[in-house]
Amino acid sequence: MKTKLKTDSNLRKSLSNAEEEQLGERIRAIRTRKGFTQKQMADKSKLNINTLSMVEKGKTSPSIGTLQRLARALDVSIAEFFDSSESSTKIVFTPQHSRPESTCCHALIQNLAKGINNSTIEPFVISMEKDAGSGGRSLVHSGFEFAYCLSGEILYLIEEMEYPMSAGDSIVFPAQLPHRWENTYNGESQMIIVFTPVSQNPEQSKTHFENDQGA
Repeated sequence: MKTKLKTDSNLRKSLSNAEEEQLGERIRAIRTRKGFTQKQMADKSKLNINTLSMVEKGKTSPSIGTLQRLARALDVSIAEFFDSSESSTKIVFTPQHSRPESTCCHALIQNLAKGINNSTIEPFVISMEKDAGSGGRSLVHSGFEFAYCLSGEILYLIEEMEYPMSAGDSIVFPAQLPHRWENTYNGESQMIIVFTPVSQNPEQSKTHFENDQGA
C-alpha cells in the first residue's frame, strides 16, 4: 500500500514560503557561527554566491543536492538545517507517526535520527512529488549512500549509469562516485536514504547477525 504524505500538496505549498525563510535563516546562522562570509561559503560549497544569497533569504527552495553541498562545506549534518535544537542523545526511537519532518525541494523530509549526538549516520524518509530529486548536478561526498525505494519509481544515476528502482529495490555505493537521483513516477515516490561514513570496523555486522556457535 502506498504511504501517503502527512501534509497534502496544497498545505505544503501554503507553508513553503515560511519554511524556506526558516531554512535560510538556519543556514545563515550556522555559516555565521562558523565564521564564513558568503563569498567563502560559496567557494567552499562550489555554489554561485547569488544562489547562496537567495537560499539564505528564503527566496528559493534549494535542492537536496544543494543542501548536501552546504552541509559538507559547513561540516554539519543536513538535519541541522531543519532542527535548531541543541539537545543530543545516544538512542533515537522514532514512532512511525511521530517523525520530525520538514518540507523542502518539492519533498517531505523526515529525519529518523533527530538529536543523535554525532553525525556518523544520517537516515531519512523522503517523500517526493513528481519530478523531484537531488538536483541537476551530480553529487560527490564522503562515505557511503544507501537508498531503499518504499513506493513509486526512483532513478539513480551513478557515474551516468542508470539504476531504476521500484518498491523493494535498494542500492548502496561509495558516495565518492558522482551521482544524482529523481522521482520518475507519475505521482509521489518515497524512499529511505542513509548517509554514513566508512566504518572503522567493516565486519561489524558479524557481531549482530552471525549464529551463536554454542547453540
